[in-house]
Amino acid sequence: MPEKLKVAAVGCGGIGRRHQLGYLQHPQAELVAVCDIDVAKAKARAEELGIDKWYPSIKEMLANEECELVDVVTTDHLHFQPVMECLEAGKHVISEKPLSLYIDEAEQMVAKADEMGVQLAIDYNRRYAPGYAKAREWFDADACGQVAYLDMKLSQGGPASSWKGEYYLLYELETHAIDLLRWFGGEIVAVCAQMARPRLSDAKEGEPACYTSMAISLKYETEAVASLLASWDSDFIHPIERLEICGSAGEIVVDNVLSKATLMKRDDQVVEEYRPSIFRMEQLAFDGTFALRMGALVEDLLAGKTPAPTGRDGLQALRVVEAIVQSWKEKREVEVRRD
Repeated sequence: MPEKLKVAAVGCGGIGRRHQLGYLQHPQAELVAVCDIDVAKAKARAEELGIDKWYPSIKEMLANEECELVDVVTTDHLHFQPVMECLEAGKHVISEKPLSLYIDEAEQMVAKADEMGVQLAIDYNRRYAPGYAKAREWFDADACGQVAYLDMKLSQGGPASSWKGEYYLLYELETHAIDLLRWFGGEIVAVCAQMARPRLSDAKEGEPACYTSMAISLKYETEAVASLLASWDSDFIHPIERLEICGSAGEIVVDNVLSKATLMKRDDQVVEEYRPSIFRMEQLAFDGTFALRMGALVEDLLAGKTPAPTGRDGLQALRVVEAIVQSWKEKREVEVRRD
């Protein structure tokens, strides 16, 4: 692998821009081209970022540009075709979350990456947010001991209805929460769900009304459990998110992605707290987590490492979603499919 990783980007929307700026900020990444089926958007993005090359199609871009990694940030229901095309061309790929809205597509993506011997990564950028990164540092140092439970809330504003279906909240937002619950707690083996539509009257005519508040219980393969409160009935105000991890040796709490992380050791009245630096903007704003995530991806690929989280993590999060939906429909506990 070269000293610099050559990256091509597919998708010139707002989130794509955050990804692309992340590569431009990293000294070991070279953003060689951008691509969008909207030609005007591709050209404008290339001019904005000072990139010479822009393309209206992946086929044309890959035929003319050398790159090791393709970053795919198309709209969430259209990840499959560009990801598969780039994997088939033998490129490493990172996809924006969710990997797909359809399990069979996600399974095909993961299988294709394995077949081609390339890496498929997913942008669960919360893992790289300073609060969660510090929590993971404590966790890996066994600050919690044997985990007993995890309690998570991820709630913000969102639509009361969507043509993408009544369970869209789970795909669009809560796969982030599921990934974090798996990252800290391990493999989720069973779930049980309750769902509600408190804003049913706000649903647009002709669109499925979304379940916008959910209470989900989860069981791990270890002797641990978790709860997830998921909602679009809140607002984009603080706090939108909180994760508590409790174990035999202590408890870790992460507030609002990056506001602070707290470590409380059992039988110790001294509490350790992490707060982000006011002199580092990437530690204070959620947008800064994209550059941290892209940087880690670049460094992993250059070092020949499997970049985490992987496409398989994205697939397993969708399998948890699948089980949650089935649990609600059948009013029972449902086991989660695994490889």
